[in-house]
Amino acid sequence: MIAVLDVSASIDVVLHKDSCKEFSEVIEFSEVIENADVVIAPEIYISEITNVAWKYHRLANYSHKQSSDLAETGILIIDKYVSVADLWKEALHEAILNDHSVYDLLYLVCARRSDGILLTRDRKLIHLCDELHVQTLQQSD
Repeated sequence: MIAVLDVSASIDVVLHKDSCKEFSEVIEFSEVIENADVVIAPEIYISEITNVAWKYHRLANYSHKQSSDLAETGILIIDKYVSVADLWKEALHEAILNDHSVYDLLYLVCARRSDGILLTRDRKLIHLCDELHVQTLQQSD
């Protein structure tokens, strides 16, 4: 199985967020990641997780080291990065058709092309994946 990981799911796994219902999702994400043959993401993932680490520094008073460790741990979850140069045209096409951000569509296209399961906490993206028949851990409600 191929798992495509976006930053919204990754950050929860890295930080082991543990609030009620959300904790069960984190456990499910972790299990899928552990059991996947390969975990992939578009290259933009590195910029996004690094930006989240910066936000934790700025808003949650993480030290430089804590922020760096957060980003590095998230980056190391990914086994293979997919070039955005190979995804952008299809992602832009889908973004225009579906009125959704190109950033998110890079992950969707990556999952669709690899016949993988997209791990995300983004409900709007889950709903779009459902409409476009791209597998997610939880189909939208």
